[in-house]
Amino acid sequence: MQKLCHGIEYSRHIPDEAEQLAKDNGIVVIVGGYDDLMYCYGADCYLTKGCEHEYGWDGEDLTKIKGEKHLKKEAKQLGLKIWWCGKIKESGEEKSNYSTDESGAFSYSVNEDIEHLEFLVCENENDFSDIYCTGIIIKLPENFKPSI
Repeated sequence: MQKLCHGIEYSRHIPDEAEQLAKDNGIVVIVGGYDDLMYCYGADCYLTKGCEHEYGWDGEDLTKIKGEKHLKKEAKQLGLKIWWCGKIKESGEEKSNYSTDESGAFSYSVNEDIEHLEFLVCENENDFSDIYCTGIIIKLPENFKPSI
């Protein structure tokens, strides 16, 4: 799956084959869009049901959001955070040695015990000189409880 997604051109979509593999295997794939959007594809859960979520500007610890209780419930199980240029402004968290040239503006993280892989999304397909964001492929744990 990582090979299918690594180097994709920025858009709100991932390759159809990657989306189907994710659906069939309990995986969620996340990419960023614009300045404040998160797109989620794959396994049947709240994250993917709406696909587009308006979080990301200035980063966001999705385990602590107000409102959207279904999103928060799933995010807590994963420890899901959105990083904007390596930071989450509200909490003051910062990734050390973060480079927007190497990782793009958006990136995502989950708890260390959650199986995951990252991939680069480029402004133009396979042009690694201009990275838009770092997407994430998350294998949902066996005890994950969808909030739908």
